[in-house]
Amino acid sequence: MKFGSTDDEQVQRELKLEDQKFKHQREIEELKFRYEQLRWREELASEITLKHVEVRLEEYSKAWSYIEGVARNQLETDKLTPETTKAIAQKIKNWRYSKGGLLAEDITRDAAFALQKALWEYNGTKEAYKRIRSARKIFRDALRADTGIGEVAGQTIIQVTEARQKIREELNELQSKLGITSMSEAGS
Repeated sequence: MKFGSTDDEQVQRELKLEDQKFKHQREIEELKFRYEQLRWREELASEITLKHVEVRLEEYSKAWSYIEGVARNQLETDKLTPETTKAIAQKIKNWRYSKGGLLAEDITRDAAFALQKALWEYNGTKEAYKRIRSARKIFRDALRADTGIGEVAGQTIIQVTEARQKIREELNELQSKLGITSMSEAGS
């Protein structure tokens, strides 16, 4: 009988080992599945981000081309008139309500609105032109920040955040000069 109980104990140990082996194998398979799931999500997020940046570059280059009409040489050659600035302001407004505005960060949409307002209010004076140039610079900086252009490799997140905060501060100052009192006004 002693011999039989040893066999039973041996069988029990083997069953227990098989059960543990099965459980460990199942845990390994679950870990592999979770890993593959996370990897797939990361790849998808990367692809979406890449597509987002590609479309932004396309749309932002359109917006940037609109404001060629307010370059310094346009003022110096007397080609800059209230009519031309109003036409550019309308193009910027249309951009804000197109794919470009939809994909833009809030600060970029706000900067586009400030530029639109500065363009719309141009009356031929040097002061009004300075507001346009200031709005143009802020808009350019916001466009570049949205796409990562101009950010130096190796910058810390704090440095990037500080640069974007500077854009926000400059925009707030310009909005004050333009009489833009609330962000909700920028949505109209």
